[in-house]
Amino acid sequence: MSDESNGEGKGRLDRVEGLIDVLVNDHIAFREEHRQLLKAQVILYDTVQKLVEAQTASDRKLAELAETQKHTDERMAALIGTVDDLIRRPPQ
Repeated sequence: MSDESNGEGKGRLDRVEGLIDVLVNDHIAFREEHRQLLKAQVILYDTVQKLVEAQTASDRKLAELAETQKHTDERMAALIGTVDDLIRRPPQ
């Protein structure tokens, strides 16, 4: 097979080698970007797991707070009722 020139001074084999070089370099860059993407995905997954754990703990504490508030409201209503009875009772 002859090494034909295209008028730019480069032979066919030189052009093919140049294209292969470009493809190899692009592939190397792609692999590096892919590796970085996988690393970022792992970090993101870990962060989301921590966020889920924190949200679960917050939900649990909020439920406890709601229960405590319910008991506080009941006791406050009883206290208000007692004070109201004392105030409205006629003096003896």
